[in-house]
Amino acid sequence: MLKVGVIGLGTVSPIHLFSINNSPYARLVAVCDIDKEKAISKCQKIKCEITPCYEDYKEMLDKEDLDVVHICLPHYLHAEVAKYALAKGVNVFCEKPVDVSYEKTKDLYDFYQAYKDRQKLGICFQNRYNKTVVKLKELIEKNKEEVFGVKGLVTWYRNMDYYKQAPWRGTLKEAGAGVIINQAIHTLDLMAFVTGKDWKSLTATMTKLMNKEVEVEDTANAFIEYEDGVNGLFIATNAYSITDSIELQVISQKEKYTIKDNRLYNKALECLAEDDKSDATKDYYGAGHEKLINKFYKAIIDDTDDYCDLASAMETMQIIQAIINSSKTNKEVKKEEIIND
Repeated sequence: MLKVGVIGLGTVSPIHLFSINNSPYARLVAVCDIDKEKAISKCQKIKCEITPCYEDYKEMLDKEDLDVVHICLPHYLHAEVAKYALAKGVNVFCEKPVDVSYEKTKDLYDFYQAYKDRQKLGICFQNRYNKTVVKLKELIEKNKEEVFGVKGLVTWYRNMDYYKQAPWRGTLKEAGAGVIINQAIHTLDLMAFVTGKDWKSLTATMTKLMNKEVEVEDTANAFIEYEDGVNGLFIATNAYSITDSIELQVISQKEKYTIKDNRLYNKALECLAEDDKSDATKDYYGAGHEKLINKFYKAIIDDTDDYCDLASAMETMQIIQAIINSSKTNKEVKKEEIIND
């Protein structure tokens, strides 16, 4: 059994604790949070066995003999803590995003090259394992669909209470951005993942429609050009009246596939797949965490590359950086400009 620790017992941590608790490959042996009482309470709610609870992640990594650590901290701490864990010989499973910028992501990637033959670094893009997404990607690949369009639509609601609950979320230094890096990052990831296309260039805008008091945007739009002539339209906002279902649509020469309300439809509106639901998490998290986390654990045990690794997360972080840069300059941004900057 893999010995697992969790650093950061905030909003997203319960699904990680739940997944660890239910995993046949792992057991929770330590947790860490600056608020010790909150950390213990989170563990108790998930019915995890009471484990050593640290307030300093370095102390936990120094004292505990861990195989894996889950990083569930604010964005700006991800790379810093991942580096320390890797240096201690521990496998790392990191919540999205990799960090606040592509520059920080690339820095972590370069650092990781010295450890990749001995340790694994996984990134939490759990929606890749939703049944609808798996089926859509399978259909495109199996039928050799000639895709020419992909659309991602995110219409959520986040008011000032959301930012007051965790003030770092509203700052560029600690969050990196708003809706594109926190709520819609999975949609940006899936647009490339399901089509199997690398991005080439994009033009984007970012704005604050509702939450004027914070530094980060609540609304963003982008026209993305992928390889092989595939055009992408991305629209995301936190200024809607509710947190609605995400929509992902792929257009091919023969079909139109749409994921909406956790179901995959073809153009005849036949339901081709439906996502599993989890009582252990929020609806919009999906039910992919357990699959993703167990796949990561199994990759460690069997020493395979069959998991969502840092390299596969790089493109999404490039796109996020390009959206930021394009909005600032009001110009098209090419992939080469991001990776060579």
